[in-house]
Parts: sequence; structure tokens; C-alpha cells
Amino acid sequence: MMKNMKILVVDDNSSFLKMLTEFLTSSGYNIVACNSGSEALIQFEAFMPDFVLTDIVMPGFDGIELLLKLRTINPDVRVIVMSGGNKGHADTYLNMADKLGANLVLNKPFALSDLLLQLKKLETT
Repeated sequence: MMKNMKILVVDDNSSFLKMLTEFLTSSGYNIVACNSGSEALIQFEAFMPDFVLTDIVMPGFDGIELLLKLRTINPDVRVIVMSGGNKGHADTYLNMADKLGANLVLNKPFALSDLLLQLKKLETT
């Protein structure tokens, strides 16, 4: 892993956000966690992460809007989009994110080891 890789993690589920933050921190990443898309935009400007790991289905400013906004701010930031779906629509949301330029889409639940493997692959691209 490259030194001090920074990840902005965004999810409105506080227990999932805490678990991801602790896991990624213990894996050697520098993490800033946010529970909304609007907060993520503010933190993005201040933190300038190498990766953004965001949920799609969030109240208000969702992950799709965040992805589009991030692409206008920094087209090169690597964005990983995840979704457990909303009443069975996870695949639709993930397909949309993929078409809109997400570097990776993950269906929740996913294995943390898979996330780590994908991050390592994206670090070299």
C-alpha cells in the first residue's frame, strides 16, 4: 500500500460507517468519515482524498449526486460506490453509478477482505 492513502467514507448508517472506518484505519488508511453527501462535499475539499467510498441510498444528497459532483471537482478521484439497495433496487443504483463513472461498485453486504483487495488494485491505477 502506498503511504498515507486517504479515503473519505460516506454512509448514513452510523454503525456501518463506524465499522468501515475502524477496519480501514486498522488496515493503514487515513480516514475521514461522513454521514451525508452534503457533509462529504465539504470534507472532500478539505481532506482531498485519494478515494471516496460512498453509499448510494442516503436521505437528501445521495451517492449518485455526490459521484457527479465529485467528478466535476476532481475527475481523477477514485470513487467506490456501494449499495444494499432500497427495497430491492441495489442493482439498478449500482448500474447507474457504474455508467456515471464510478471506479468500482459494491453490493452490500460485501467481505471486508474483498474491499481491501479492490482498494489495492485501484491504488495502482
